[in-house]
Amino acid sequence: MKSRSTSLSRDLTIIAAGLLLGGIVSAGAAAAERASAVVGDCTLEAPAALSAPLAQLARDAAGILPRLEADLGVRAAAPYRIVLIPADPSADPSLADLDAAAPPWAAGFMLPARRLGAIRIAKADRYPYGDLASVLAHEATHMLLHDAAGSNLPRWFGEGVATGEERAWGLRDILVYSSSLLTGGLPPLADLDAAFEASPGEARAAYAAAFDFVSWARRRHGARVVRDVLRAARAAPFDVAWKQATGIPLDRSEAEWRRGSLLLYRWVPALTGTTSLWIGITILALLAGARRRARSRAILERWQAEGESVMPADEGARSREEE
Repeated sequence: MKSRSTSLSRDLTIIAAGLLLGGIVSAGAAAAERASAVVGDCTLEAPAALSAPLAQLARDAAGILPRLEADLGVRAAAPYRIVLIPADPSADPSLADLDAAAPPWAAGFMLPARRLGAIRIAKADRYPYGDLASVLAHEATHMLLHDAAGSNLPRWFGEGVATGEERAWGLRDILVYSSSLLTGGLPPLADLDAAFEASPGEARAAYAAAFDFVSWARRRHGARVVRDVLRAARAAPFDVAWKQATGIPLDRSEAEWRRGSLLLYRWVPALTGTTSLWIGITILALLAGARRRARSRAILERWQAEGESVMPADEGARSREEE
């Protein structure tokens, strides 16, 4: 992995220099409108106006992508693309079509059969993500999982692994998960898949539950459990692969996890907490969300300003005339 990281860094240096010099790489009629950066097997692509966040994401990707491959024990089977979608993609029909391929609340998504993914730049801080880099890690993980085991993996497992690769379990997860358990039940893992395509609230709860199960499995069976499951799932159904990797039937693992989750995230808070405590937790979460959104707005405004500062003089004059 060290030689691969060195190669990625060298490629990234060349790409970043090209972007800074205005050497935007694109093809066909979109040559003046698209920017791209190749990092390993992943091509990151964006409208030219998003060249600044694209360059930063490419720098982040140089560290993220090799780490994902090492964690999962998987290499991409072929090149793939991830496209940054602006807040309003209507000016570009191809971006608008891609944007329509996923629920409107999703910050990112991957279409493995097309080896194509997307990140909605204005929604990158929405749960279960945190920023552009975390969405990239999440979606690139989905591509690697597809290459490792194809359709043998249930969606809840893929979402749990992908969320765990992007970040650690934190306050937002506890709040989302505890709230869902206090107001409803804990559905079977097999029922989570449908929830990812349901309402935003159901999807958030499903992400948290899947994330918690995979985190529990790593604590219970060791950090290599995901790699072991993926290796077994290449040639066996998921429930068989799970037993081969862990020595325990999936239904027994789920029952053990369920008991622990209900105790920790429902009954303990309900018995030992107070209304003031939960109000305080809620306020802290809201404040953290407000700070995150303010930071995201500031970053977007800075990127916009940087984009305008490098606009050619004749284009700037033309824009002012149009205004």
